[in-house]
Amino acid sequence: MNNKTNLTVLHCIFYIYHVFALNSDGKLSANEKKTIGGFMLRWLGQDRDKMTSIINATLNWSSENIKNINDQMSSMMSMVEFLKSQSDFTLERREYFLMDIRNIARSDGKFIDIQKKWHDMLANILDVDIRISNVTHEEINSELKKVPRRKIGFRR
Repeated sequence: MNNKTNLTVLHCIFYIYHVFALNSDGKLSANEKKTIGGFMLRWLGQDRDKMTSIINATLNWSSENIKNINDQMSSMMSMVEFLKSQSDFTLERREYFLMDIRNIARSDGKFIDIQKKWHDMLANILDVDIRISNVTHEEINSELKKVPRRKIGFRR
């Protein structure tokens, strides 16, 4: 029997943080993990049990449904679009989210060009006018068009 579990904003936030940290430079450092954990606790009102549950559910879903980096990128961009569509994901929350992305990028001591570009791609989708890369708007839009979108969700 296929039971669906609703995809929540918190699952998406963790997935995006995780994929951003892991795939922008191919490594997930201890500092990046610690930084992501701190940000997740903030989003969750310091509820460690709920954070553990969200992280485990998201990583389990990812291991079952994501087969390669293209799947990761497609899912990440689809999740950003999902976040933007949520009425309670206000401009202020989108700005906090992007600030978290920048801090995750810096947490391993390296803020590389691909991370800046991905940040700007996320900002573009979220309609937040914060740019940190040297990439033009046209290049950002072109890159976003190349990433296919995926259906997102969790199944049990």
